Formats: sequence, structure tokens, C-alpha cells
Amino acid sequence: MIALCIHNQGAELGAPERRRSFTDETVFHVTLGSEYQVFAMSIWETSLHVLIRDDTGKPNWWPIGLFEFDGQMVPCDWEFALLDGPAASGGDSLNKEVARWGYREMIRNPKHHDELIERQPEALRIFFEEFERRSSEV
Repeated sequence: MIALCIHNQGAELGAPERRRSFTDETVFHVTLGSEYQVFAMSIWETSLHVLIRDDTGKPNWWPIGLFEFDGQMVPCDWEFALLDGPAASGGDSLNKEVARWGYREMIRNPKHHDELIERQPEALRIFFEEFERRSSEV
């Protein structure tokens, strides 16, 4: 999946109805008009985020509103995990992740998500292997 960057500042995403992970002053490390490979998607409370390799060269979860998507297929090898069924059905999520789609390790290893955010070497190795694999398919 390819995401086209159409915004790169928190102020461009509108006023939140619930807690969000950025402020109006946030400037995201993405370039307007650039395309980014999407490696995973996640719903936190009611907010959809995508995992990309941004302009820092590292994997980061950014709000999907920064991007535009034309009609695309979700990668056929992605897997899905429902993490909180009641929250995904409209119940209170209490600031937690409710669902995730993505490459195998992102779904099957419950620690991979957090280890990637914490920049653990093994998680980064797995992510960059996935990056190289997907880059060679394009």
C-alpha cells in the first residue's frame, strides 16, 4: 500500500474529539507530495494510524489523515488482530489499541509493536527486512 503525503502538521488534521498523540504544533517527518510504503495500520481508540518509514529513515506510526490513498488493495500477506472487541464495537477503549493489520511479525509477536517503538535492535532488523522485501517487489 502506498500513502501520498498531503499534510505534515498537526494543525492540518482538525480539532480532536478525543485524546490524540499530537498537538497543533506537531510537525511530522513526512514531505508533502511524497509517497510512503505502508507496513501496518492500527486503530487507537477511534484514531487510525499507519506505520511507515518516514523522512527520519525510521519506522513511525502517524495519523492516517496525513495521507491520501487512491483505490488500492491491502497487501495479500497482511494479517489482522482484534485487540479489544468491545472498544472496536463502540465501547470505551480507555486509550488503548483496538485493532491492527500488518506484516506477520507485527501481528503474531505481541511484543514487536512496542519493541519497534522503543527502537529495539531485533525489532528494527525485522522491520528493515520487511522494508527491503517490499521495496524489491515494487
